[in-house]
Amino acid sequence: MMVLLVTGGIGSGKSVVCRMLEESGIPVYDSDSRAKSLYDKDPVLLGEVKSLFGDDIVGAEGRLDRKLLASRAFASVEATASLNALVHPAVLRDFKSWKESQLSSVVVIESALAGTIPQYRAVIDKVLLVDAPEELRLDRASRRDGCDRDAVAARMHRQSFEGLEPDAVLVNDGDKDELRANLVSALEKMSIFVDNNNPNKMKTDLSRILSVSGYRGLYLYLAQARNGAIAESLSEKKRVLFDLKSRISTLADIAIFTEEGELRLEEVFEKMHEVLGEADAPTSKAPAEQIKAVFEQAVPTYDADRFYVSHMKKVVDWYNELKNYASLDFLKEGEAQEAAEEQE
Repeated sequence: MMVLLVTGGIGSGKSVVCRMLEESGIPVYDSDSRAKSLYDKDPVLLGEVKSLFGDDIVGAEGRLDRKLLASRAFASVEATASLNALVHPAVLRDFKSWKESQLSSVVVIESALAGTIPQYRAVIDKVLLVDAPEELRLDRASRRDGCDRDAVAARMHRQSFEGLEPDAVLVNDGDKDELRANLVSALEKMSIFVDNNNPNKMKTDLSRILSVSGYRGLYLYLAQARNGAIAESLSEKKRVLFDLKSRISTLADIAIFTEEGELRLEEVFEKMHEVLGEADAPTSKAPAEQIKAVFEQAVPTYDADRFYVSHMKKVVDWYNELKNYASLDFLKEGEAQEAAEEQE
């Protein structure tokens, strides 16, 4: 599972970007709102904050006085750093727990600070920095929060992104349509693909979907390691290191035999989808005649002398795994090539 950090200063519009990502089917962890909820859910954190900022920070009902905390925590750089030292470990634990409950191949953490904190960077794969001209950010934040411009400016200047090396920068100084288009480009630069025509579904790049001899199910290629390849199980979301001896095939390289020649697996899946609609294919444990019936409808010209039921069983299980844990909307070869060239 890829973790994308969306970060940026006050008024940059990172929350707007995250809403667009949610609309595209990508789960987003809002670290600010989750941190606020942890003050009520995590008694250890609340006790630590009380010890640091005074007993009166907690009211008679045992709930945090957020305004009083803000006035004290943001009074100096040192006070802010002390609060962060308590909150960040709690938020990181909460994020890891939340991440384990997600089924998407990509999740987002929205945070202004995580990119500069070592323990967060250990769980982040890609960084998207949302930026805008300072005056525009100041105007946005002042109107949004109803705060004095000088107070907002002081908070802005306390934020630092020193040492942050983003994988993509998204400048948010236009309208929402322009922002959305630029967001798609930024995502593609990081090999994250979204279908604009159906924003609730991400595209699947079959060149990154692996079948490994001796292993059940499919795997999403993540990165090259010195002694092999790192991939993640589509269904279980567990990472595996396949060594150099592993027999690995990408689904983009697999085809079936037909009377007219070879038919790429992508086209087979698309024809199956036309026949099956939103239903799953029969599993490999279904009767052979039931499995064959799918291909007799979807690919009636398949070569029975070279495309056996044993092959069909693999294809139907792959189809169901992609349908339920990825997408049957496939990234085309030209799109994948363009994304690869942008990263060179």
